Amino acid sequence: MDIQKITSELLASGLTQQELADQVPCSQGLINAYAQGNRGKRPTMAIGNRLIELHASRCTQSNPNPQRATVTTRKPAKEVA
Repeated sequence: MDIQKITSELLASGLTQQELADQVPCSQGLINAYAQGNRGKRPTMAIGNRLIELHASRCTQSNPNPQRATVTTRKPAKEVA
């Protein structure tokens, strides 16, 4: 998923650009640039990770309570003998 889609979905979840910027934290202008696709696809690691965390907690369809984050883990791959 690209940063523009993540940002747009977070804004569609009910957050304003300023609220999202406050939670990341970054500037409202940066959130606007990501939402418009004007900033490229590679945010800093800290901003990218925070946007992904917020997206997981607010925008996943399988999460009945979008205010609470859920963490899923993969089972380890079976070793082939």
